[in-house]
Amino acid sequence: MPVSDLLEYPLLERADHPAVIDADGTLTYRELGGDVDRAVGWLRGQGLTAGERVVYVGGNDRSFLALFWATLRIGAIFVPVHPELTDQQIDHIVADSEAALAVCRPEAGRRAARTVEVEEAWQQVLASVEDGHRADIDEDAVAMLIYTSGTTGRPKGVVCPHRQMLAALDAINACLGYRQDDVVLCRLPLSFDYGLYQALLSALVGGTLVLARRSEDVGLLRLVERTGVTVVPLVPSLAQMLHLLQSKLRRPTKVRLFTNTGARPGRAVMAELLEVFPGSEFASMYGMTECKRISILDPDEYAEHPDSVGPPIPGDRVRIVAADGTGLGPRETGEIVVWGPTVMAGYWRIPLEAQNRFIRRPDGSLELHTGDRGWVDEDGRLYFVGRDDDVIKRRGMRIALTEIEDAAERLPGVTAAVALRPEEEGGPLLLAVHGALPPEQVRAALVGRLDPSRMPDRVVPLDTVPLTANGKPDRAAAKRLVEAAAAEAAAAAETAAATAAAVAAEHHRIHQTVTASPRGSHEPVAV
Repeated sequence: MPVSDLLEYPLLERADHPAVIDADGTLTYRELGGDVDRAVGWLRGQGLTAGERVVYVGGNDRSFLALFWATLRIGAIFVPVHPELTDQQIDHIVADSEAALAVCRPEAGRRAARTVEVEEAWQQVLASVEDGHRADIDEDAVAMLIYTSGTTGRPKGVVCPHRQMLAALDAINACLGYRQDDVVLCRLPLSFDYGLYQALLSALVGGTLVLARRSEDVGLLRLVERTGVTVVPLVPSLAQMLHLLQSKLRRPTKVRLFTNTGARPGRAVMAELLEVFPGSEFASMYGMTECKRISILDPDEYAEHPDSVGPPIPGDRVRIVAADGTGLGPRETGEIVVWGPTVMAGYWRIPLEAQNRFIRRPDGSLELHTGDRGWVDEDGRLYFVGRDDDVIKRRGMRIALTEIEDAAERLPGVTAAVALRPEEEGGPLLLAVHGALPPEQVRAALVGRLDPSRMPDRVVPLDTVPLTANGKPDRAAAKRLVEAAAAEAAAAAETAAATAAAVAAEHHRIHQTVTASPRGSHEPVAV
């Protein structure tokens, strides 16, 4: 079946159940279905047909969901884009996908066949006649393109067919067990696949999706309490914020499950979060856009294996390989390679032989060479060490910057840590920390926890942790903040030194003037 058919179950069986809660109120599945039908009518009125690309640059609200479901229902390809991207970045995606329709700022979507601003498009949708059209869609047809920057070059579109998306959805839910009565908080961007899959999981079980925006963070805990949120997908910044809010307010909530993928909250932060949300559990996960999800740790195993991201999800297989491609055994660190039904179909319009991530297996299927480093234990649990761009060579050893950050974030009083990549091998390694623990105490506490190769040369304070559009720590932006603070401190020190030198010179001049005056003279000395 196509992904769009996921809505059929709640529309038939739970039509009056809340489907979406956003800044404009609550929509039942029946009302959401009506919006989707109107969006289908609007898209078909624009001349959209199966296989054409629709770029959508919108925020977390009902209009995003209506156009997403409608685009898939007519057999077109949905291309979600974060609204904070620049016009130039959006323009690249519009051009690369050869968009038939771009719902975005006119300047950004000028190379699409047709461009409509987000708010204008939504008003036109609401004024459209409902259209029950459903295209005949093959499961191997493309449902989405999700653009990801990877580690180098311009963003590439990950080709997401209906078949692989449904396989990922079923495997994830087999591990996490979303329920009909779940209320899922989505403060993550819907343009980020981790956020969008919350909408798919909610539709799969007929649950409720609560859409929140960063601008509403001050009242986030009240939203969690008021709507009865039970499931919270995390990024590190959200984990820290919820912990701080709940530590102060101690509100009664129904949260039963926290999840995380990608950059993980520090172990200390996670322990504190679970403490202030009694009755909650944590599922640590690992995945990437090219495969959606690779492994999930059962919450029951988190206490015993807090550093693991779990075994592969049902249907997928993982192996660890050395630089020359040979397989490695348990507890040997190498590149993580995955294959199975959730591996997506490569990059949009890039020949397979030119793709170093997707490799054809002898049986014709694709395996994903993640570029990430990790290892597996004797029971098959995966341990994520770091991204390729997180790994540096220092004192002859390859080390992951995430190892240093993890060690620091386990210290009480450290809420976040960002290790800054040295400009060159052998250059000084700086660790920027945010929290109540002074930098000198952080470094002292790391002695004995880190070997000399991983020990930072200097620990510097960070007033705020810059984040990417997806809410992950932005290493490059953190480095710029630290460099700017260092330059400001150096300038202040130079000014202070110049001032001190001027004062010393003046004191010397006065002293010379006084000592040069005739002994016993009562003439005033000009100073």
